[in-house]
Amino acid sequence: MSRPHPLSAMKEWEWSQSWEEQQEIVDRLQARRGTWLPNIVERRRWGAVRWTSGRPKHAATSGQAVPETFAVLRPGLTDPELRDRVSDALYQPAPMFQVAGWGIRRHQLIGAIPGAVAGAVLLVVLALLMGLGPIGAIVGALLGLALGGAGGAMAGQYKFDRDRAAVVKEGERVRVVTGRYAPTSWSRLVEATTGMEVTADASTDSQTSEAVQTALWEAAGLLLGSSDHTGVEVLADGMERLAQAHRGIGGGGR
Repeated sequence: MSRPHPLSAMKEWEWSQSWEEQQEIVDRLQARRGTWLPNIVERRRWGAVRWTSGRPKHAATSGQAVPETFAVLRPGLTDPELRDRVSDALYQPAPMFQVAGWGIRRHQLIGAIPGAVAGAVLLVVLALLMGLGPIGAIVGALLGLALGGAGGAMAGQYKFDRDRAAVVKEGERVRVVTGRYAPTSWSRLVEATTGMEVTADASTDSQTSEAVQTALWEAAGLLLGSSDHTGVEVLADGMERLAQAHRGIGGGGR
């Protein structure tokens, strides 16, 4: 297992254990590319990072992954419930099982069960009212189970996507940066803040934490609002200087 990614504040054993757990899910599901990818949501003082990879088994066994999504919380925000919602919204749950190659997730199953029952009852009643007899009722029940279950699963997925989007696209309290589209200056900024988080201890002052939060929040705003990355580069330069000074008075490591 390789060392953690330089943008991750996770300890080596945490990184290793997390990806091994994802590998167990991959092996159990025999997940194909595109159906589900192993992913970890790493909580940070300033928000959260979602790690994933397009090569499930390679990612799980080697620890090589990419920071796919960064969620930055507004400076001064201390709402623990929002932090939980952000982490939950970033995480992509694995399917509970697969049916004909389709992964069925918990939120889909929660919608499918009542949908199937309602669909079966509705079509049985309709078949009886139409005078189709017992055979028609049985056919209606089977058809209702299938259609109602599919409709319920779609409704469950819609609600899941809507609730997640309501958190990560809020804008006023959370700013989300997509890792694969972010410039190098963003990676430099996160790496500098990561170094300070890794070596942080009880003596770390609140001004440093506030500076980190503010820099990431402002940089995320610049990336989301403009194609000019000069401001992000300035913030990255300043945070690297702060990290260098922090290393001079701090210590520790992974």
